[in-house]
Amino acid sequence: GGSCPTLVKQALAAIGPNCGGLARNTACYGFNKVGATFSQAVADDFFTKPSDQATLSTVASISTAPLDTDLSQWGVAVMSVQANIPDSLPGQAVRFILLGNSQIENAVAPPSTAPTPQPITVKVTTSANVRSGPTRNANVVGSAPVGTELTADGISDDNQWIRVTLSATVVGWISRDLVTSDADINTLPVVNGVPQTPMQAFRLKSDVAGLNCADAPSLLMVQGPKNVKIQITANGVDVQLGSTLIFKTTQDKKFQIGTIDGTGRIGNQVIPAGYMTEAGLDENGDVTGRFGAVLPIPKAELDQLQVLEDISPDVLNYKVTVPDRVVPITPRPTTVPTSTGTTVNTTGKADCTNFKATSPLDGLAYGENTFYWDPAPGATSYRLNVAGFGTTDSSGTNVTYDLFNAGQNFQMSWFVQALVNGQVACTSQTVTIPRQAQPPPFSASWKCGSSSGDVIVNYDNVPPGSSSVSITINSLETTQTYAVPPRSGSKTFKGFFSGNGYVTASGGQRIDLPNLVCSSSD
Repeated sequence: GGSCPTLVKQALAAIGPNCGGLARNTACYGFNKVGATFSQAVADDFFTKPSDQATLSTVASISTAPLDTDLSQWGVAVMSVQANIPDSLPGQAVRFILLGNSQIENAVAPPSTAPTPQPITVKVTTSANVRSGPTRNANVVGSAPVGTELTADGISDDNQWIRVTLSATVVGWISRDLVTSDADINTLPVVNGVPQTPMQAFRLKSDVAGLNCADAPSLLMVQGPKNVKIQITANGVDVQLGSTLIFKTTQDKKFQIGTIDGTGRIGNQVIPAGYMTEAGLDENGDVTGRFGAVLPIPKAELDQLQVLEDISPDVLNYKVTVPDRVVPITPRPTTVPTSTGTTVNTTGKADCTNFKATSPLDGLAYGENTFYWDPAPGATSYRLNVAGFGTTDSSGTNVTYDLFNAGQNFQMSWFVQALVNGQVACTSQTVTIPRQAQPPPFSASWKCGSSSGDVIVNYDNVPPGSSSVSITINSLETTQTYAVPPRSGSKTFKGFFSGNGYVTASGGQRIDLPNLVCSSSD
């Protein structure tokens, strides 16, 4: 066998001729050695050598072998996954590259053998929300104006909701009362949820125990087509990507998600390129609890991931470019602050030479702020101290801290400590800077308009940091979103006679609109 770096390069180059041009919903044996189980009996020589392919709907699991230079093996498998890409975009697919000591299980139920019914066209009669599930308790995934024609392929078991395709990548549910059709809606089959294609939901396990080669990572890389938002479910967690992400598990039962380029999203948590987050796993391998802070991928790991750039472009949507360093998410201000003291090394266990607080230096927002500092090599964690308010710990070189409850102080001081195994090793300079005044309270109200069926919604003082404000009127089954600024506005809705609603800022603040009855004129 060859050396570790040579074997890895050989494997990543070989998957191009072995698996290039892979059809959608297909798995390919990329490089020795790959194991697989199937949902049906297969021949003894099926999927046993490089370039062998299998239909993804029959695959139960795929495992790739750890690096072994003596046997010249480092398992690589390639999958072309449809995910939420509609059939109307036949050339597009999500690329899965499974590397090293890893295993992936298909968590999508096998397809039904029942005949697929013909979809029908429905027309929206009133501006309507499209939701992620057949209930008003499900979140809104989009909206459809009056007159929009949508393709419907199913109905809820209570006959109240229709499953529709809203866009190239969004499938959701719309109230049956808000659509009409020339076809018979009752012919639609009863369906549940939003359908998933093979491997769109999966459970991953990877292991680096005993591996002594930094050039041979064990992980899953997922790459979506450019400019298409992809929805997948990884170890029980819904993830959105418009980019290239990596997934792996650790020996201490953590599930890690990192972004190589573009952005990833878990709920409202955004993961920029060069950053990662992690959560714990239960005994079944599913995520339990919340994901932690979004932190820079450690430099040593970024160095290891550079090998992903050697993956043959024949099996990708576009060439992988791994960041070689992490660029801060937001620009750091250059204003010279009022500061006292200098960085102090109190234990000598970490290198404090370049350790200093770097942002914010010119002013604090009233509420949420993200603090940055330059690292102290050797530190195992860091602690942000906001004088007179509190502290919070971080394993990286930034942390977001909410000062909303810090009182009416117009000036505040902060500093950072570098810790080694819980003991303070370095203390940065103290930064004393002004803080924004408390903003006026966010408020909203509504009233009946002068014309029959009109209702007027007023909102004022949308909280700082919000990029938009949304108005939801439940009886109209509509949500309209408006850009901020301006931070105050007045909006008129038609076709309203009674009901309630709410106004929501993009930061999450919500104001309920009480029940209102507007009498109609004859």
